[in-house]
Order: sequence, then structure tokens, then C-alpha cells
Amino acid sequence: MMDIVLREKIKGALIVALGEDKVLWKSADLLPYAADGFRMRPEEVFKHPPDLVVLPESTSEVQVVVKVAAEHKIPLLPKGGGSNRTGMLIPIHGGIVIDTIKMTKVLEVSAQNLYVTVQAGISLKELEKHLAGQGLALNQEQGSAKVATVGGAISTAGFSRKYQKYGTISDRIMSLEVVLADGSVLRTGPKILYTSTGYRLHQIFVGAEGTLGLITEATLRVEPIPESTEELLGFYDDIWTAYEAALRMTGSCVTFVGAELVEPADPTIYGSPSGKKAVLCVSFEGTKGEVEAEVDSVGRLVRETGGVLASKDDARRLFSEFTLQWCGDRALIGPEDETTAHVPAGMVREFYDTLWNQIMPKYGMDPVPGNRYGIDIGRYSMSYCRFFIPEREHGWEDYRSALVDVARLAIALGGSISSCTGVGLKNRDEMAFEFSEVALETMWKIKRAFDPDNIMNPGKKLPTRTGGIPKRTPPS
Repeated sequence: MMDIVLREKIKGALIVALGEDKVLWKSADLLPYAADGFRMRPEEVFKHPPDLVVLPESTSEVQVVVKVAAEHKIPLLPKGGGSNRTGMLIPIHGGIVIDTIKMTKVLEVSAQNLYVTVQAGISLKELEKHLAGQGLALNQEQGSAKVATVGGAISTAGFSRKYQKYGTISDRIMSLEVVLADGSVLRTGPKILYTSTGYRLHQIFVGAEGTLGLITEATLRVEPIPESTEELLGFYDDIWTAYEAALRMTGSCVTFVGAELVEPADPTIYGSPSGKKAVLCVSFEGTKGEVEAEVDSVGRLVRETGGVLASKDDARRLFSEFTLQWCGDRALIGPEDETTAHVPAGMVREFYDTLWNQIMPKYGMDPVPGNRYGIDIGRYSMSYCRFFIPEREHGWEDYRSALVDVARLAIALGGSISSCTGVGLKNRDEMAFEFSEVALETMWKIKRAFDPDNIMNPGKKLPTRTGGIPKRTPPS
């Protein structure tokens, strides 16, 4: 935290540069910036307010703030929609939060070249709405799409429900504009999707959580709105029968948009017949002919594997309800948390069996009803589940211990601790399970090269260093 004299000096400089309406310093205004969705001890919530918050409207204004912070070595934290659940937005060292809420301009749309250039603070929902007016779509449909911003989605390597056909936001980046720790502005390359020249600089900032620079603009690939869309719901006796069918679908030549497999608390809300516990949800987009052929192919597969199909009308209605729940579940905040590990397809059942039969009982933790299983099907799979944090003495410590065990399990099965929510504070120390000492040291070298004074979101993403890389304890 800044001392009073320095804080007043910085506040004055920022007001002169940006205007008083773009600088927040009163306690009541700073308090909302002290926490995100990260699960903390009750006594620690709102313990870390920033010293100041700024609301810039342009790259040049962000540049001014960064230069002031760099001169005095003051921590900087970028903020997008604020839906993060890993603590990457918590100002654990105080400093200045750069809130991009006013950076919402659509700067350029090229229908011919299929790209859009936007400021980093525009929400995914607003961007999709703007593009739809021109017959285009970004297709980054992540759980927090209503509030998540372009900059936030890039900084967390956001997942998309439409990943199988369109990829995730990291696949859609053509070029970024980034303000670096010394206040210089980096443009990572031309507005093209692919090139074999130079280093692919924009990818360095994907999932970097604001630790290397502040993204202010992005140029992203878009597609025409498809001629036809269709949804298919298949009901199965149990989750693993459905999973085997889903793997067969993935291994076929069918190009679906995205697919999820769930075991709801009450399958009948999706129209499930009696006795069917699992629901396979698949979406399709494209020309009318290709969509009809794909739906027909997957429909046959569902019937061949013991599934029961919802009618076309029911599938569309129920899929809309499923999408709302899919997005809403990830936005819930209460005495619960989630894990979003990625494990290879052949290890998914072992992951869930160990999770629910060994790890969670060990710590007295239960699944949120209907959230025991959530499996994304396709090239970017995710093994998702939600669980209650024990509301008892030492419940928080047990919860944290469970997360460590889940991380060890994911790594032991050849996977990753987090497939879409980032690292922040939540999984920072477990990074040493997933990466070798050489890999972690390489990351620290990149961090030092971009941010030698460690002012860019310090204390996040990478394990704490005390004279060296943390000891890497092998997964058990």
C-alpha cells in the first residue's frame, strides 16, 4: 500500500492527466475492487482494497497511468467484467486498478476480411450484438459472456461453448495492442490470422492475467452468421454410457459446434424419460444441408448407443434452458466453488471416481446438486464440477487441502489444473506440480523481461519465489 503522501501525489497527477471523474479514491468507491469471486476466509474478504482506481477511455490514457505507476514502482491491476473466481483481481499489494469499463468502442469491422477491432473493455455480449447487426459473429460463448470483456477473456484464456467448430478466443486473435510496464505501446502484428514471420507475440498475453502488460485493443476473427442452426439432446441411463457415445461422436467426421454432458439433479426438467439420468447436449451450425446431415448422423449414433432423442422442438427449447443454466451456474456466488481440470479422455472416469469417492469424502465435501459431472466433449475438453465448501471450523482449510489434492490428481492423470478459469491466487502454488523447474524459470524470465520491477498484477499466476523456484513435489 502507498503511504499517504505518495498516494495524494499520485492521485493529483492522475486527476490532472485524466480528469477527476476518471479517478476513484474514496473508501466506498474502492471497496468493490477489493475482491472478485475467489473464495477467501470470511475475515479476509475486502481486506485488500486498491489505493486508487482509474477509468480510462483510450490506450493513451492507460499509457499515462502506466508511466506514472512505473516511475514510482506502483502495482497495476487490469479489470474487465470482474467475473473471475481465482483471485487474479484482488489487489494483494494495493496499487492502482485500471478498470476498462469505459473502453467499449468497436473501432473497425471488416466483413470482407472477417475481423473486428475493439477496445478491451467491451463485453462479449455487447460485441456479439453489434456484430449481429452486420451479419457476423465472434462465437466466444463462455459462461460469463454477459459480463466478461474481450480483454478479460484473452487474459484468462477464456473457454467457449462453441469451441469444437470455432475454437476459443486464443484461436481467434489476429493482433493485440498492449501497454507494457514501461508505458510503451506494443502492437503484436498485422491484422491477419496467420503469418510465419516473427514471434507470435499476441499468444504471450493469452492467459497472462495482466502480469505482462495491459491489453487495450484486440483484432479478432469473426464468421458470418450461419444459415442454419440445430440442437440435439440425447438421454442416457448413466453418465458413462453417454460418455462412450460422446467419444464415438468426437471420433467421427461430424463437425459439431460444441457438446456437453451433464447428469442433472432432476433430468426431467430437460424432458428426460423416466430412468434416464444423463443428458448429452450437442449443437450444430452451418449451411442447411450440412446441418441436416450432421444431426441425422449423430441422431443415429445416439439411438445405436442406447440413447433416447428429444424431439426437435423439445431439443431447441430444452437446449436454451440448458445454456442459461450452463452460464448461470458459472456466475453463482455462495458457499461453494468449482474445479475445471482437464484430463485426457481415457482418464476422465478415473478423475471423477477418485474425486467423489476419495478426495471429497476425505474432507467432508459434497457436490452441488446436479453438478457432480460436467464434461465438455471435443478437442478442448473440461472436467467440470461444483462443490460446497464446508461451513464449519477448519472448513476453509479442508477446502484448500482438497484443491491441492485435486490438482495433484489432474497432473497425475496427465492433465492440467485449470482448463479455463486461470490461476490467480487459487492455483498459483500448485503451478509447481504442473510445470518443471526449467519451465517455471522460463516463465519467470519472460515476466522479468516484460516487467522488471514486478508492477504488473504482482503475486498472481506464478508461484511465489523466495530466492528460487519452489520445490516441485511430485503428484501422488
